[in-house]
Amino acid sequence: LNAQAYPTKPVRVVTTTPAGSLSDNLARLVFSRLSETLGQPFIVDNRPGAGGIVAAEVVAKAPPDGYTLLSAVNTVMVVNPFLHSKLSYDPLRDFEPVSMLTQISEVLVVNPSLGAKTLEEFVRLAKARPGKITYASSGNGTATHLMMELFQRKAGIQLAHVPYKGVTPAMQAMASGEIGALNIGIGLARPHIASGKVLALAKTGMPAKDALPAVPALTTFYPDAEYIPWVAVFAPKGTPKNVVAKLNAEIGKALALSEIRTRMGNMDLTPTGGSPGDLDRTVRAALAVNRELVKSIGLKID
Repeated sequence: LNAQAYPTKPVRVVTTTPAGSLSDNLARLVFSRLSETLGQPFIVDNRPGAGGIVAAEVVAKAPPDGYTLLSAVNTVMVVNPFLHSKLSYDPLRDFEPVSMLTQISEVLVVNPSLGAKTLEEFVRLAKARPGKITYASSGNGTATHLMMELFQRKAGIQLAHVPYKGVTPAMQAMASGEIGALNIGIGLARPHIASGKVLALAKTGMPAKDALPAVPALTTFYPDAEYIPWVAVFAPKGTPKNVVAKLNAEIGKALALSEIRTRMGNMDLTPTGGSPGDLDRTVRAALAVNRELVKSIGLKID
């Protein structure tokens, strides 16, 4: 395959999340730029469902020619292998890493009715009432679930998990007072923090400098409790190296543009980029962390 000529026809970018979600908006932002620079449409194809398995299967089975790509949240690659005993794809065997797009900055929010105004107060309250304070997630085995499990272990507390079908209903339950706590993307939490419906206690990831300046970083209290979700691009295994390199370079250029950086900043996303090798190392390290975490929770979907 001649990388000079690539692409000579439209490219399909399969995403693991529904239209309008944070990672979908990001894929559309970055790949609309590649449509311009490479002269062929990059068409975002939303295939949500089964924790990203639906989308990953489509790409794993696609021809390795650079015309089908996967834009995936981290759990699809580094958590699903431990949740499902018969997963139809293998993150290392079936995919070529192309580029990291972003790391998602998150914030731990609580309901004001709990009476905790700081992280220390929240931890004290949770220790006094083990298993009584609820926290929401966007589903079993999602980043919002695993982040809170890791935090509980590091803080020595026990909360009650209430899974929802996605981040939007989890945030709604949180804002309406059904739930005590939630760890969620800063961009999604921001309007609810501003309205006073929820209180922000600690943030994770590399927030844009102006992201919630008054809120402390979780790592200042618990250095090992940070669980950072990310979004990255993968191609089917065997996609020619020169095509992967071309895609990586174009994505890198797109992420460096001030207009894209500004728009990502407005979504509270940090443009990350990096080489295919960087992404490969990130995936392998995250597989090791999640293997232990999922095992310690005793989590299995099937």
